[in-house]
This record gives sequence, structure tokens and C-alpha cells, in this order.
Amino acid sequence: MTSSSTASPHAGVPTFRFAARSDTGQVRKNNQDSGYAGAHFLLIADGMGGHAGGDVASAITVSRLTFLDEPDRDGRQLDDLKAAILAANDQIGRAVVEQGELAGMGTTVTALLQSGDQLALAHIGDSRAYTLHKGELTQVTHDHTFVQMLVDEGRITEAEADTHPQRSVVMRVLGDVGAAPELDLSFHDAVPGDRWMLCSDGLTGFASMQDIHEALATIEDPGDACERLIELALAGGGGDNVTVVIGDVLEPGADHDLDDFGEAVGSVRINPNYALLGGVEDPPVSTSQMDVVFDEVDAPTVPLDDNDTQPLPDPLGTEAAAADDATAGTAIPQPKDHGAAEQADTAEAPAGEEGTAPPRTARSAVREVDHWDEDADLADWGEEPRRRPWLTIIIALVVVLAIAGAALFGWRYVQSQYYVAASEGTVAVYQGVPQTLGPVSLSSLSESTDVRVTDLSTFSQQRLEATIPADSHEAALQVVETLREEATRNSSSIAGEATDQNGADPAPSPSDEGVTGDVADESTPGTSPAGASITRGEGSG
Repeated sequence: MTSSSTASPHAGVPTFRFAARSDTGQVRKNNQDSGYAGAHFLLIADGMGGHAGGDVASAITVSRLTFLDEPDRDGRQLDDLKAAILAANDQIGRAVVEQGELAGMGTTVTALLQSGDQLALAHIGDSRAYTLHKGELTQVTHDHTFVQMLVDEGRITEAEADTHPQRSVVMRVLGDVGAAPELDLSFHDAVPGDRWMLCSDGLTGFASMQDIHEALATIEDPGDACERLIELALAGGGGDNVTVVIGDVLEPGADHDLDDFGEAVGSVRINPNYALLGGVEDPPVSTSQMDVVFDEVDAPTVPLDDNDTQPLPDPLGTEAAAADDATAGTAIPQPKDHGAAEQADTAEAPAGEEGTAPPRTARSAVREVDHWDEDADLADWGEEPRRRPWLTIIIALVVVLAIAGAALFGWRYVQSQYYVAASEGTVAVYQGVPQTLGPVSLSSLSESTDVRVTDLSTFSQQRLEATIPADSHEAALQVVETLREEATRNSSSIAGEATDQNGADPAPSPSDEGVTGDVADESTPGTSPAGASITRGEGSG
């Protein structure tokens, strides 16, 4: 669990007394949440897209936005906030281009930026913002989820949404999802005494709103309140990463004598090097802001191109390296000194006196040592060093075994997967994944059903065409039953219309069997009626 400090206000300007906490939870293996709390800016990002994706997307987003934490934006706060979020979205896209294994990663964003007596709120996804005003807790943001859409359309109730099997399907997110981000943007008054809370669904999904309200209303210190909320989420099962950010709106000019440095929590703090992926030409984050974000965590130098310089080994030993450095008059480059390292490597060495070697940089020393090793005088040894063919054989065997093991693991994984798709006009269950490996199909028909595709809505037909994934055979059958209910309802509706027009009931359809009910559509990652969607699964935060 990580924490933040609290902030001192600037004279005449409302500020936040703030705190942030983040915890991996009791089920997840890594924390894909990132958050930030500062005197003028609160932010939370809940990443998704697998073990190598969600944590990267949220870290990029938070590191890209923390420069906003400053006062007096002269009415530009909403525009600045929107522009920064779109810039973060672009950086995520560049990171995917650089590292293809990150494809499909995304993150929610809920951000609150203070300027003067106003608060600018930007929101996308299912992380939430709440305000506690005179003891009354109100949800300010609107979830961009599949079940919330069903609630808005009156197809299910709020209570049913809490236990709906598709409650984790997010319809709108930031990231590599094939659609431009659609942000909810709004202004709110900065009312002294109000308490704002931003949280990931790891809190609201495992703690009751009554307990959340009580903690926010009764615990004065923001840090203590955050810790209590984390405890409630863990006590409720802790099945997801949980991050909480709290900001209390202070009176303008109030002197609280508190520290005024913000701090980041979650993935952006654990993995500060992720912020370098998809690097921008002119990053808006200043050096001081980066120090705030990473809380004195030294970010490792990550090479972004072939010219980037890393610390070099010293094959001559410490004394030789020191002698070379003294001769050259140039310091050996340090890990963070990329410019000096590049200049040391490319600068032409000055000519030395006759009979003496010219001064060498760190890299030229390494190259000379390599040359010496390759051209060593074998005559001094009497014969050519003995070759070791068995070493090559062992390496080849290890490679072959690794490939075989990976193939076996991959095949077992494929056989454990299922999906639902159309087959000869009816809904069918397939085992495997809907892909081919050359001429080899990675799936096979498991069983057919009597649910006709034509009895389904256009949306469901499109989802079948794209295939609906399932983690198990039972889950696939549940999807089939959901589609059967929809087909039955649609058939009944058509039959009723025919009865009204003709005065007689038409013959029952083969798909009329089953129990009618509300549709609980399974959503496919990357596909939704309103744009791109992502389904949080095993590897989401």
C-alpha cells in the first residue's frame, strides 16, 4: 500500500487537503491502478488489457497529466485538462506501436482540476467521482459500462446491475481500443468544506455505499479515510486493485502549514519507467514534477532508440578506467547523462604525442579491449584453444525443449478456451480460439443449438459474427442461454404482432423454448454498439 501527504494552500486560492492510497488487493498479481493527489489536481486511472498492458496505460496517463497540478489557469482548466488527456491517449498509441505486445491496452480516467473557485471534471470509463456536501454523498460521474446502459434504458434495475455477469464490460476508455475517446466534461463549484473522492471500481465493487459514506463523513483526516476505505474493500474480498484519492476543499488563504507536494500511487509509482514508453518530443512534465510523481524513486534509464547510451562495463578494471578518464579529460558517462555519453562516444579523440596512444573515451576503451581479446597471440599458448562442440549441442537442446514446452502450454491454453459464434444459421459453441495457424484451425465445433441467428437482434448478430469469448464451457453455455432468452422474446414479440394483424397465433418457432427475461449480453472486447469496449478479465486492474 502506498500513500500521499497533504497540501498547503496558496494565498487567496482554494486548494485541496489531499491523500491517496492504492493496494493490489487479495487476488490480482499486479497493480494496474494509478492515482495522483495534489493541491490543485486529483486523478485516478484504472488500467486494463492484460498483465503487460493495463499497468502501462494507467502509468503513462498519470505521469502525462501531473503537470496540471498548479494554480491559476485563468479559465483554461477544462481545455487544458482535455488536451492533456488526449495527449496521454496519443502516447499510449505510440507505446503500442513501439511494443506490439501492448496492443489493446486501455485505462479509465477520472480527473478533477481546480482553478480559482471552479473545478473542471473529466471522466471516461467506470472509475468514479463522489462529493460529500453537508453530509450527503453524491456520485458525480456516470459509468460508461454495458450494465449502466441497460439501467439507463430501463432493461434492468440498479440492484440487478450490481450482480449482473457483464458488470465489468466498459464501453468507453482511453487507449488502444480503435475509437477516439469520448470524454464527459463538466464544471463544478469549489465549495470549501466539500470532500471529493475519486476511486477505482475495486472500492465500489467490494465495499457497501453505506460503509463508504460513513468513512468519508466521520474520518476527518483524508489519509486515514483513504486507509479505512482500502480496509473495507479488502474485507469485502479484495478481488480487484483498489485505489482511493481524497481532496478536501479548503478555504482560500487558510494557513494549514502543510506540505504542498503531490504524490502518485499505484503502477506509476511502482513502475516509473513505464512513463517513458511512447515518449513524446516535448513532454509537459517538468523535472520537479517528475520528482513529485515518482517520490524519489529513481527511474531506470530505458533506451528509446539505437543512439541511447547505457552505463558501460569496465573490462580493464577500476584503475585502468580511471587512468583513461584522467588522460582523456572526459568523465565516463553516468546512466542518466545521455547527452554526455553520446558526445563522449562520437567526439573525435585528440591526437597524442608521437609514440603515445591518443586519449580514449569509455566506449573506445571497451572496443580496444574487445579487439585485444580477439587478436590475442595464440603462439604464447602453443596451440589454438580447444573448441567445445558439446556447448553448442546443449544450447540447441535447451532451445528445442523451450519451444516444445511453449507449444504444449499454448495448446493446453487454446483447448481451455471457448467461444460462441454462428454456424449454419444457428448459435453454436466452439472449443479453442477463433484463429488459424497457417492451414491449422485453432478451434473446433463443440456443440450446436436450436437458437436461430435470425431471431436475434442486429447487435447480437454482429457480436456473433465477431465471436463471443468465454473462459469455460459453462460460461459459453450461459451465453447461449442468454441469447436463447433474447430469441424467445423476439419470436414472442413477432408472434404477438402477427396475432394482432391476422387474428390468429402463428406456429411456434423452434427457438421459443427457454425462459424469457432481460437480455444480459456478453460483450466482446473491442466491440460495442456505442464504440469500443473492453471486458475486464483475469489480467485487468
